[in-house]
Amino acid sequence: MKIKQVFDGVFKTIFWLWNLTFLSIVYLGILPIIGVPLIMATIEGTIPLEFSLTMAATIAVPTVCTVIGAGRFGKQPLQLMRWFYGVEAPLFLLCLLRLFLLRELTPASSQIIATIALCIAAFSVEMLYGYLGKRENVQNIFDSQNSHNKQPRFFRLIGEKRSAWLQLGCHSLMVVVGIWAATLLIYYAVPVALYTLYGFFTVVIEFFKFTWVSAFWDMFRYGAWAWALIWLPLSFILFGLTCSLFVVMPSLYGFLYIHSGRKIWQSFAAQYGKNKALIGSLGVIAAWLAIFSALQQQPQVAALKMLATPPANDTVRQTLLAKSDMIRSGLVNAYLSPYRYLSTVGENNHIYEMYKNSLNLPDGAAKTLQNSYNFLMSPFLYQGSSADVEKAEKLYGEFFDTELQKGDTEAVKHAVQSTSNQEEAKAGLLNVSEEKVWLQSQEVTVKENGDWADVQLYEVYKNQTPNLQEVFYYFSLPESAAVTGVWLGDTGDLNKRFVFTVSPRGAAQQVYNQQVVERVDPALLEQIGPKQYRLRAFPIPAKREFIQTEGPTEMHLWLTYKVMRQPQGWAMPVLAEKRNIFWNQNTRRTIAGKDVKYSGKEARETWLPPFLPAVAQQALTAQQALLPGGNIISAKPLADANYSLPQGKKFAVILDTSRSMAAESKEVKETFEWLKANEAGKNTVDLYVASAAGMPPKFVEDVRNFDATKVTFYGTIQLKDMLQQFAQLRGDKSYDTVFLVSDRHSYELSDDRKLKLSISSPLWTVHLGGLPPGYDDATLKAIQDSGGGVATDMKEAMQRVATTAASGESTVSVVDGYAWSYAKIPQSKKTAKSAAVAEPKNAGNEGFKPIAARQLITALSKQKSSNQLTQLDAMHAVAKNFKVVTPYSSMIVLVNDAQREQLKAAEAKSDRFDREVESGKEQLSKPNNPLNVSGVPEPEEWLLLTVGAIGLLAVFLRQRRAKMVG
Repeated sequence: MKIKQVFDGVFKTIFWLWNLTFLSIVYLGILPIIGVPLIMATIEGTIPLEFSLTMAATIAVPTVCTVIGAGRFGKQPLQLMRWFYGVEAPLFLLCLLRLFLLRELTPASSQIIATIALCIAAFSVEMLYGYLGKRENVQNIFDSQNSHNKQPRFFRLIGEKRSAWLQLGCHSLMVVVGIWAATLLIYYAVPVALYTLYGFFTVVIEFFKFTWVSAFWDMFRYGAWAWALIWLPLSFILFGLTCSLFVVMPSLYGFLYIHSGRKIWQSFAAQYGKNKALIGSLGVIAAWLAIFSALQQQPQVAALKMLATPPANDTVRQTLLAKSDMIRSGLVNAYLSPYRYLSTVGENNHIYEMYKNSLNLPDGAAKTLQNSYNFLMSPFLYQGSSADVEKAEKLYGEFFDTELQKGDTEAVKHAVQSTSNQEEAKAGLLNVSEEKVWLQSQEVTVKENGDWADVQLYEVYKNQTPNLQEVFYYFSLPESAAVTGVWLGDTGDLNKRFVFTVSPRGAAQQVYNQQVVERVDPALLEQIGPKQYRLRAFPIPAKREFIQTEGPTEMHLWLTYKVMRQPQGWAMPVLAEKRNIFWNQNTRRTIAGKDVKYSGKEARETWLPPFLPAVAQQALTAQQALLPGGNIISAKPLADANYSLPQGKKFAVILDTSRSMAAESKEVKETFEWLKANEAGKNTVDLYVASAAGMPPKFVEDVRNFDATKVTFYGTIQLKDMLQQFAQLRGDKSYDTVFLVSDRHSYELSDDRKLKLSISSPLWTVHLGGLPPGYDDATLKAIQDSGGGVATDMKEAMQRVATTAASGESTVSVVDGYAWSYAKIPQSKKTAKSAAVAEPKNAGNEGFKPIAARQLITALSKQKSSNQLTQLDAMHAVAKNFKVVTPYSSMIVLVNDAQREQLKAAEAKSDRFDREVESGKEQLSKPNNPLNVSGVPEPEEWLLLTVGAIGLLAVFLRQRRAKMVG
């Protein structure tokens, strides 16, 4: 009797001491420090609801279990232990793992977590209600007592027979889970037991060495005495109890679940017979194992294998295209493996380190233990290497012809959200989300000047995050437009805004990126195509979540440009892509003096209207500007009758067969049908079919022999590679013009390679479906230097080529309804008479000169020069003089002298015009690998580590609280 009383006392002590200690830490520490911010982040949409629910469960489990334990098993110490080790401890541990360790669940890990939760629920039902079958078949007094308890409504609704079968299935799985979990916990229980004993004596020794006093004193010095006197003892008590829990939990947990499963099986067999009980149990276990085995097949293994070698023919390509969903699943799984798995199999070494280096186990034995552990943990381990992340991203781009973050945005977004760490989720989510900065207001003003106008775009941005952010725009303007300014300001005061500097494109980019790293205000406006621009502004002031301090709360940006009048009116910037910024129905918009209100989908998707109607509708007239150096630029308006199509010419057409072109297959067919019907008979048209890696490109001597419906669009090909393939196939053939038929190719997949060929014929890129965001500089140089251009359909390109040729050799371009021509007055022939003739034409036309300067730069780019840097400097001098953005000159906004000195130094370098490709893609924050360790602390270090960790936490919380209060 005395022994029983002793055990009863021990059981009650363990239950109540552990629960009371934990409840103190939960309600005084975890809830206010982690729980409240987590709930706020869930309300904001930063973190999924499931994590807040898991946090609530983590707090509720010991609370509810303590209440049930006191009410139902307070006088039954043995049942109190069963309740603690069979329900509370594993359920609480499961919640902690889900909250702090497991991120995005895979099908395999979801099966394990769901099965464990089901078994815990089944064990709790068995403890509270006993066997759910007939009352007369209960096996012992305790079951008899429980069987008289009122069953839950669900079980009464489905009936005793179904309840019994359901309970048999769950308890059959309980045996499997009990064995699996107990075996897994033993890996930790053995070293924990040894370390607990060894560490206890070591801590006692270290305690009397007083090496911990300095850390303890720092806690008092920083005002954290409450932590030193309260949390430190509580933490040590909790640590000791948890260690003891882990030591006995594997054997006790396994015993409880196996015993419970056996007891329910015997009760069921007594009621329905052993055969049915055996068939039911084995059937459930077999079905579970079959599902487990199927879910163990991680999709990246097959995907990486299929794409290991480029396909050598169309049949293989079509086979791979048919398996696109499987390949996509595998590559995305590999890319997101740090978010979906605890570790890779190869990097999981903590069991080996623990037994080899800490317990001096032989190397072979430690490896065997690690391998067996990996087998048990296989649902949570990635079958591959960490290098698969970059490999999968590269293969995804090569196969799907788009950047992975763009192609599977939702999958990436969900993965980086799957964390209970609010700051970590914000860093990850905001890398792929566009809703960081809200466009608070937008104002467009137009000042008409006859055939051209000055347009100003003024926007105000409000940051919606607690971090500094960057606004990122890709947009296009008419090819003849001239961007004349960009400014930044903390307020709307025009006198206090920061002005721009026109700088060589490479120098401007270098300084901008450096200033963003240093978190200082810059803005950068670049031209990255004949019509395409990129605008970036940083930093948008962070949102103030808790306190109000002095400083800017918003950013103001002004953008100005000059544009020629077209039949539709004045062209507005056309958005190609935006990053970080968003707008909605609450955005205030004023367009040409009128308030504009959008609603619903239109409010979220509309940046600007495509055109604003011109107030004056007089007939277009010719314009001319005399620029420094005797350069004359003329603009002659064209009527529809002035446009023509080419005849008697020899053309080369290069067809892009990248994967993304499949979406434009209808336009491809229509384009080649138009060529055959209108141009092939009047001109010689040869076709070059480009090809991704694995298959060679093809030459079709007459485009009329080509069937566009039989093309297999596969992989990715950069424009530079298509031109390289064309150069290899054409041999010594010469053409009047080269047309490259592509789509809105992925600018993000471009690189900085130089083009290793010279194209003497004008190069025109025809982008079906719309213009791309931009080009890399090598491709842009090939288009500009050759005298080519860009268009969105073949007819437009052909008309511009023919009309330019018909307009005379002095014609620079035919664009936006005008023929632009260039002439230079020889210095020796520049007489007073010629000057007198030229000057009146420029009187009152100063505002047109920036537009003319853009055309002058286009003309200069076509001139051949032995010294490329000298030519670039000459074009930049024109841009700087007239303050315009060009493909070679960018605008950068600087706010202090240090930035200006950096820009001056960058402009003096020989690579001042070398610009890198920037996709705007941000690196995702990857979680640490919890199962990879470089070493295990020695036992005598644990005391200092614990005291130091608690001290740092105390100081951090004190500083955080002080910041919140202000």
